[in-house]
Amino acid sequence: MLSKTTAAGVVGIGLVAVLAGCQQPPRGNTGGRIDPVRTTPAEMGDPRVLPTALFEFSDQVAQQLAADLKDVPELSGEYRATVVFGDIANKTGIVPTSDFEAFLKRTRQSLMQSRNVLRNVRFVENKARVDQLIRRESSSSQDLLQEGRRTERADLNPDHTYFLNGEMYRVERGGSAVNLYMLSCNLVRMSDGEIVWTNSPYEIKQGVR
Repeated sequence: MLSKTTAAGVVGIGLVAVLAGCQQPPRGNTGGRIDPVRTTPAEMGDPRVLPTALFEFSDQVAQQLAADLKDVPELSGEYRATVVFGDIANKTGIVPTSDFEAFLKRTRQSLMQSRNVLRNVRFVENKARVDQLIRRESSSSQDLLQEGRRTERADLNPDHTYFLNGEMYRVERGGSAVNLYMLSCNLVRMSDGEIVWTNSPYEIKQGVR
């Protein structure tokens, strides 16, 4: 027969086991959809810029550009300006350029949802993208490309066309254990290369756990 002390100990151990079992996540919850703004433990072990940071940067650029339109003379005149999504200067060394391309696409989608923005600005695909579509969709595209037709952007006025370019840099320390990312965008006029707008640089410093 167990003593009272021993019996109490057994009951206590059993209770702890039951509580521990209740706190375990249900089976099947280890996968599935994850909130895009949530950072997972696996991501914390990656030295590349976090997807949540790219989301925040995308929102910042879209909001700041939309708010600054009225203060940028080149984008608030009588002539409706054209913005072409241009080059990405990826100087990070470890982050794929495709990550930043996805960020620019998200930025454009946010901007195109604003009526105030679309009143003064129109957004177009870059020429390389248009040429790619022509090659894929047109049976006579090669002849057209050789003749220089349908790929020329004659509708773009160089004085009122701007390239939205991205610049991404990384400063690393401790063998990539700590990385400082600096992300920025700017609008460059086609005719003379003048920068007419740039956003406040977005900086994020993150360490690898």
